[in-house]
Amino acid sequence: MIKVIDDKTCKIPSNYVPKCPKCGGPMVPNIRCDEYFVEDENFKRGSINYMKFLEKIEGKRVVLFELGVGFNTPVIIRFPFEKMTAQNDNFYLVRLNMNELECIMDLGNKASLIGGDMAKSLSAIIN
Repeated sequence: MIKVIDDKTCKIPSNYVPKCPKCGGPMVPNIRCDEYFVEDENFKRGSINYMKFLEKIEGKRVVLFELGVGFNTPVIIRFPFEKMTAQNDNFYLVRLNMNELECIMDLGNKASLIGGDMAKSLSAIIN
């Protein structure tokens, strides 16, 4: 087995990153960062299920528990969770994140922002 990840930087050397067959640029994981995001049948089914879930929780007391969501694609989870919390009196946001705790919206007493090691934070919450 070839060791690919550098122990010091936790990065993959560039010669191991696949290249795009069209432009020769480095391939990236399927994340929503440009127009090439794959929206296959599983994605569409998940999107429909998520919309049904949002309808089901309308008017209920809800805790949005966000674990390690940063600013790579904040429009997927981070910003919608803040918006839902701000717009619903019965919603509360719990955000656990090593470094990126800040909220874009002012949620007042409707959010708990917990920084540091996630395993330790979860252990403290549970116990």
